[in-house]
Formats: sequence, structure tokens, C-alpha cells
Amino acid sequence: MLKTVNELPKNKWDAFVQKHGPRSGRFLQSFAWGEFQKSVGEKVDRVAWMSETDDVDAVAQVIRKTIPHFGTYAYVPRGPIGAASIVDISEITRNDLFLRIESPTERDQKTSPKTRKKTNSIQPAHTLITNLSLSSDELLANMHEKTRYNIRLAEKKGVVIEMRTASIDEVWPVFEATASRDAFRLHGKEYYRKMIENGVAFLAIAKHENDILAANIMIDFGDTRTYLHGASSNVKRNLMAPYLLHWELMKDAKSRGMTSYDWWGVTQIDAPAGHPWSGISRFKRGFGGEEVSYPDAVDVVLKPMRYAAYRFARSLRRKLR
Repeated sequence: MLKTVNELPKNKWDAFVQKHGPRSGRFLQSFAWGEFQKSVGEKVDRVAWMSETDDVDAVAQVIRKTIPHFGTYAYVPRGPIGAASIVDISEITRNDLFLRIESPTERDQKTSPKTRKKTNSIQPAHTLITNLSLSSDELLANMHEKTRYNIRLAEKKGVVIEMRTASIDEVWPVFEATASRDAFRLHGKEYYRKMIENGVAFLAIAKHENDILAANIMIDFGDTRTYLHGASSNVKRNLMAPYLLHWELMKDAKSRGMTSYDWWGVTQIDAPAGHPWSGISRFKRGFGGEEVSYPDAVDVVLKPMRYAAYRFARSLRRKLR
């Protein structure tokens, strides 16, 4: 039997996601993440599959996005969670152009290979997770020697860490400087403002005197703290502020009973040295942790002719850039 979110309370939804969701990206299926997506203009549907005894068997938070001239597609980040299959999800998305799945686990995908197309993942398919159930001494011992040195250096130089005090307006120049320096694309400032104001995420900053040297956007859900976005200033880089910022965030998460610190994306171990993420991945791996991988994203094609036209138009646009 299929139930909508109106029949499944927030606490019951989140309890199922926390218990059965993937180790990385579980927050993407949380009730709060869906509400945040609605606040930035997305259409969100939540469905739950119930047993005959009214127990939850599976859930899926579906975000519908519009492609001009081609209709909508349904996106399920790190889901469905539980016993639902792609066939089950396809039944409720049959009017969409395609269904994009970023599966939380390797699963038996019961659809014809002709209807599935591998595509680029939106969320990181490979990440690093640090086990916070270890003692602080054990965590430090598992770090690269250079990481420990830089943490101590930042402490010695008087870098100060503040959590949940800064506003997005204060840190935005640092994010813009980082995006320009490292050539990556940011969402608009209002996107992050709503994320923080809705309580989905919080800001943590590293300061020295009156300078903000580093800023992180973090998400807490269940037993996991996730490093969603980070930025560092072009000034006083020798003070190694990002190292201390993460160490204080790890200790704070431990004090709140969390057991995992998800670094939210690193390169594969065998990635070429020139990979755009090589530098940030080396930084993250310096803190120690377990490498975790997820399957490639898959488009389940629901309207084959229109999907073929959409893929052709997209490839043509890329060639003309």
C-alpha cells in the first residue's frame, strides 16, 4: 500500500531514514531537506510503502525538476530507502521524462537495461567518513602528521573557532574568493541563506583578530555531521585555519553524540594527479577515515523518444559553448 507524506508524520519519516538510510547523504532524504527544497522553488513529493501491519517498508523523497521544452524529471537523491525498487518508484513518476536515481546501496534494479542510462552523479559518489566514536587521542593518531602539525599551529597562532554565530552575508566574500580561486560554481547566496535559516545547516567560522579566514556550511542529521561546503580566505593562509576549524567541528560533533564525520566527496584513490579535486581530497584524507563508494547515478527512461531528443539537444548545447 502506498501512502503519502500527509499520512506519515515527520518524526516517523526521519526515524526510518536515520535507521535505514545510507551512511553518506542520508540527510538528502530527511524531511527537513525536502522542506528546504520547497523553499527554493522545487516541487517535492514524499511517498512511503507500508506493510499490512502499517509498518514502514520503504520511503522515497522525490524532487521534481523542470527541463524547458521537455517537461519534468524526477530525482531521488540517495534513495529510495528500504525495500522499494526502481519499478515501484517508476509507477509514481510515469508522467516524467525520466527518473534519476542515486541509489544508497547496490541493489537489484528490475528494469530492462535499455531503459537505464548511466549519467553524472549530482551528489558525490565517493567520500571519506571519519569514525567519531574513537577517542580524541585516537582521532589525532589516525591523522597525517602534517595535519596534526597544522592544527597545533593554528591553535598556537590564536585562530578562534565560532559556531552558529556568523551570517551568510559576513562569510559570502570568503566563499566568492574561494570559488574564483579554485574555479568551482556556487549556488546563489539566497540558496545558502535559506538552508541556514530553515535550520537544515549551520555556519562555522575560523577567525584571527577581525579576519574571517575560513567558513564551513555543515549539516547534522542523526549520528552524522556532513561537511557540505567550505571556503578559505586569501589572507593569512599561513595560519592553517581550516585545519583547526574541522578539528573543532569533529570534537563538537562527538560531544553531541554523533559518531560519523562525512567529508562529502573525495577523488577515487587511483584518480589522476591533475584531477580538480586532488588538492581538497588530499586535505580531507589528512584527517583519516574510511573510503565509501556508491553506484553511479542512473536515468530510468520513461519517455524514450523525448529523452533521446533531450540528450541530443544537451550534447549540442555543450558543443556550442
